[in-house]
Amino acid sequence: MANPSGFGGGEELERFKAILANWRTSLVDLSGRNRLLNFRHTKAATLEIAYPSAEELIDGLERGWDFAPLPDEEPDTEDSEGARAGTPLTEGRGAAHGIVTQKTTAPALLRALTSLRSKSTQLFNDYGLWTLQLGVGILRWCEDGASTSSDAPLLLLPVRIERLGNGRVRLVANDDEEPRLNPALRVKLEQFLIDWSPVTEQDPTDLDAVIDAVNAAVAGKSGWEVSRRVVLALFASHKESMYQDLLDNEDRILNSDLVRAVALGPKAGLASDRFDFEEIHTDRIDELSPPEDSPLVLDADASQRQAVAAAVAGQSFVLDGPPGTGKSQTITNMIAGLMHAGRSVLFVSEKAAALDVVLDRLRSVGLDSYALPLHSHNTSRRAVAQELGRALEEEPRAWRASPTPTAGCPSCGLARP
Repeated sequence: MANPSGFGGGEELERFKAILANWRTSLVDLSGRNRLLNFRHTKAATLEIAYPSAEELIDGLERGWDFAPLPDEEPDTEDSEGARAGTPLTEGRGAAHGIVTQKTTAPALLRALTSLRSKSTQLFNDYGLWTLQLGVGILRWCEDGASTSSDAPLLLLPVRIERLGNGRVRLVANDDEEPRLNPALRVKLEQFLIDWSPVTEQDPTDLDAVIDAVNAAVAGKSGWEVSRRVVLALFASHKESMYQDLLDNEDRILNSDLVRAVALGPKAGLASDRFDFEEIHTDRIDELSPPEDSPLVLDADASQRQAVAAAVAGQSFVLDGPPGTGKSQTITNMIAGLMHAGRSVLFVSEKAAALDVVLDRLRSVGLDSYALPLHSHNTSRRAVAQELGRALEEEPRAWRASPTPTAGCPSCGLARP
């Protein structure tokens, strides 16, 4: 537990706790705008899957599902009126030939699938987050005393929409991502004093077990019900995971001087020299941090070497610079320098592209075997296990200078190990 005496009194500690609580709540939208808690169909980019059943759909995702054929124009029948009203009809619409949704014409279905595919791909390319998911099982819940209810998916199953060369569109499992329980429900239902832990203990791939656990958890709530509906939409759930991480590790965070300084600023009560340090002046960088003693793997100018030297010395600082000034190259040198000093490094970024740039630069100097990518398609258990296995089996060895020319490179005297 955090020690109030370390803050010079309980007031600063309570303020720190309040700031941390605000950080958490700012991550999670518990209002009706959050699709994870209040799912509603949009006109163009959500689909209600009426056929097959949830169990059949999940079982067939590995091989993939086609979509049932539809007419190009809206049929003028009573059945189409029912479908337009939001009641998908499977009978007479080729249910046996593929997935049936609430869409009644081929162009409308194609527009929805194209929108889902393009938006999910763009988000993945920008942020490394996969958001195209099946919401399997729906909890219909309502605030105490409210007359309206909301729908929240129970399970989130990552999927991909594939367009084949013959024009067919298929829905398949995205094996690079893991199925998961809706993390926003756990946060929201804390407000209702509902013990959600029996639900979180279930295997997300076992729909029956999850449904049973949810029914037991909400049994005392009037008007709440659980169904086996399936919807296809974009669901972003990464912020709820961050919320839970901040909650589960609150004591460690409260005991961090760095987080304390960020949260409380001048009122943090830390020693004046806790984070202050005197950086090496560029005029003396060759004297105090000579190139031959600096663990640089890429070219660096004097200001970049300043940053590397400070990082290797264990200093905390902010490095700022406009685009094109070599920040990624400097970060790569920092990581290599800290690795040389026996340290472990966690490099994070809002944009996936920044992570890839640094990883590529580490790879270019033969250090990729020491790096474990944990973003984008690298986050599944399978991908992590494969990467760990590769790193353990390989024996990274740098090129070395040889006193005599070798077969490796007769002209320059460099030999491969």
